[in-house]
Amino acid sequence: MEEVLFFGGSFNPPHIGHRHVIETISKSYPEDLLYICPNYVSPFKENGKEFTSSEIWELCLSEFEPFLSEKIILWDEEIKKQNTSYTIDSLLTLQKIHPSSELSLVLGEDNLIHFDKWKYYREIIKIVKEMIVVRRETAYPKEVFIPYFLSDAKVNVLTNTILPASSTEIREIHYQIRSAEYLLPKTRELAIKFLSSKGDSN
Repeated sequence: MEEVLFFGGSFNPPHIGHRHVIETISKSYPEDLLYICPNYVSPFKENGKEFTSSEIWELCLSEFEPFLSEKIILWDEEIKKQNTSYTIDSLLTLQKIHPSSELSLVLGEDNLIHFDKWKYYREIIKIVKEMIVVRRETAYPKEVFIPYFLSDAKVNVLTNTILPASSTEIREIHYQIRSAEYLLPKTRELAIKFLSSKGDSN
């Protein structure tokens, strides 16, 4: 049975770390569908963004273009909403779109540790087949900490290479000088263009 994997986030901006997650998932789950779902208003980051929703969408299209296919889908379910987006709502929508498929959630190690802060996290745990953790902080072969409210059987920690890049770090550095290693060239040009139009470029 084809499974459906959900990978959400702010993608503000999308970067090499996100690409690495997508590449790792596509190699580990080649027969399954991966939905990449950028949001505009995250319940944990409600103070606004450097980029508008349409700009984030354009940046994601640019950064993830090499991966997008029938199996890897950039989904606008959350980015089109101006109010706060919640993963539980997107998963329930995916259930309706793919009623015969099992769902899994792709997330980083940092999100796993604080997963009990997510809205209806217990319901999410019931809905998904597994929580796929792409290593972001703990180096293999060290064990990733699994919170008490999750069973080991529910969590699949992949042993991919750690990439330290984060959207916060990228926004804090000079785009013209250092972000080339994190962003694809076209995405970098778009990011500079969008920031320049706001007078925020360095």
